[in-house]
Amino acid sequence: MENIKISNITQKAIRSCAKKGSVEIKFRSSFKHPLTGKRRDFLSNWYISKNHVDDFGKVLISNQLKSIIQIDMQNLANKLYQEISKSSLISNKDVTFEQVWTEWQEDRIIKKKVAPKTLAGEKGRYKNHFLKYIPADSLIKNLRSDLIQSMIDDYYPIGNHKRIAQALRSDLSSLFVFATKKNYITPEQNPISFVKVDNKGLKEKIDELKAENIGDFFLEKDELKEVLNIVQHHNQQYARIFEFQVLTGMRIGEVLGLKVIDFDFENRTVSIVRSRATHSGAFMVNYEGNVKNAQSYRTISISDRAIELVKEEIAENELHIITNDDYIDNGWIFTSKSKNKAEFNGTPIHYGVLNSFLNSTENGKVSKTTGKIKKVGIAIDTKLSFNKHISTHIFRHTHISFLASEGIPLEAIQERVGHTRGSRVTSIYLHVTKSMKKEISKVIDSLTTPNQ
Repeated sequence: MENIKISNITQKAIRSCAKKGSVEIKFRSSFKHPLTGKRRDFLSNWYISKNHVDDFGKVLISNQLKSIIQIDMQNLANKLYQEISKSSLISNKDVTFEQVWTEWQEDRIIKKKVAPKTLAGEKGRYKNHFLKYIPADSLIKNLRSDLIQSMIDDYYPIGNHKRIAQALRSDLSSLFVFATKKNYITPEQNPISFVKVDNKGLKEKIDELKAENIGDFFLEKDELKEVLNIVQHHNQQYARIFEFQVLTGMRIGEVLGLKVIDFDFENRTVSIVRSRATHSGAFMVNYEGNVKNAQSYRTISISDRAIELVKEEIAENELHIITNDDYIDNGWIFTSKSKNKAEFNGTPIHYGVLNSFLNSTENGKVSKTTGKIKKVGIAIDTKLSFNKHISTHIFRHTHISFLASEGIPLEAIQERVGHTRGSRVTSIYLHVTKSMKKEISKVIDSLTTPNQ
């Protein structure tokens, strides 16, 4: 730690003390105000000392007490200085990568800047990727762009992990901005502006486009009907959840984060203000987490069928409130109502449960309590008449593809689903609308071709 410079410590005031033969003394010192440049006086607490005075009437202070007062006054000055300047006194000579990362994460958690799922992803990248290249005790000021670029290049384009490479660069970009704000490094010491996630070569890009079939990421109407029918046969509640998701385009975490207070049935709207947090990442004990980003915080209109599905679920909840002693009502819509896990009754369903239901095999592990085979999931991919992988996200993508096929502008779709930038939203939109472009030539011909 670096201490700010303070002036000589002098006695400010003396008063009588209940302790026989002793007095109480208050001390004064000062430091240079970081904003005005003028002297900033400050006073200590009262200290007890033996009532021995010198020839000038000053109380004689023992060396032991002098040492205590010096430390206390210095710490007080440091604290006051930081409160005034809002800057850290930690020397940038000894700030480590681990220390900055920890402070950066704590700042994001306290201020609730990102969703728990995002924090979990950052934590995983720090442990599984960053620490392989950057020792935790590396000095933040010593991290150079060539080291970071080497790490990025190991993942992409040499490897095939562009998203990981982009995420690593994004994490470090935010981290170094934070370090700059904390005065751990100067703006000139920020190495990220020189680090790039290079594009792949043209041939590699073309090969990827050939291999990728955007149509696999959403369902056609007949495919959606088949999926919902299969789910309905096994679990009516899950079928309601997936149908509601496909009717609203919400992320599964947003669906499971809904509460009764979020709905305005009269005006046919729902407000997306939270997500269903994971157990370990919840900001509150009641599983409430932030939405993914600022664009995700939104209010959307909902259809008659979507309202019907929600009211069906609310009716189920109300029945459990009356008849199920284990059910704890906290206003969530899509809740657990398990006979086997009573402690979770009334809590919002975890999205991992839904994906496990869809994709796990029917024959699960043997139950230790009953000795019977537990039914984990329905392995829905094996039951379909078409070849697509079904997860909760495909219902959101199906919503996007349907709106695109109906000619809804991309900007309106992005606003509805809480996404203002490309990603899969744009890819699906362009894929769906490409087939619509084939009709353009026929429309153009009608401009000059006489009516038949």
